[in-house]
Amino acid sequence: MERWIGRDTAWQLLCEFTQSDALRQHARGVEEALRAYARWYEISDPEEIEAWGIVGLLHDFDYEQNPTLETHVHVGRRILRERGCPEEMIEAIASHADYMGILRDTPLKKALYACDELVGFIGACVKVRPSRRLADLPVESVAKKLKDKAFARSVDRQAVYDGAAAIGRTLADHVAFVIESLKPIAGELGL
Repeated sequence: MERWIGRDTAWQLLCEFTQSDALRQHARGVEEALRAYARWYEISDPEEIEAWGIVGLLHDFDYEQNPTLETHVHVGRRILRERGCPEEMIEAIASHADYMGILRDTPLKKALYACDELVGFIGACVKVRPSRRLADLPVESVAKKLKDKAFARSVDRQAVYDGAAAIGRTLADHVAFVIESLKPIAGELGL
């Protein structure tokens, strides 16, 4: 993937459009999960892994200011184009939203879709654990909470299930992988 901006510049772009700590933490979690999936897909080039992380970091950068189906991603794509982002990254970022109708035909697009809703859901699961620590979150607890439709209602459960299937993993394997990928940055995420 073509080099665009470094991680520090991507973080500045996120912060320019996103004031909410919770949304910044979500972006950071998806960034880390995508870096882990890049390595899982046997990508060894550090710049390619960085690009995957930047896609994760910026996937919702416009959401706080554009939270509707008519604006989220649409406005973000325009901003990214204006700032010289490669089309391949823009398309990957836009692919996470079902309503954009973009085929998830690359490992990056599949991984972003698979991680987006799950990262948020894992965070919600941690917050109701007695210890409130990611390190103490069992995979089984996440699977059980996914079946409880009253818990974390805003999470699109079908996207979680479809995301695991898109990358060819069982739900349990995918959940375990994402939990492990987030553990090194749990403090940053408030988990």
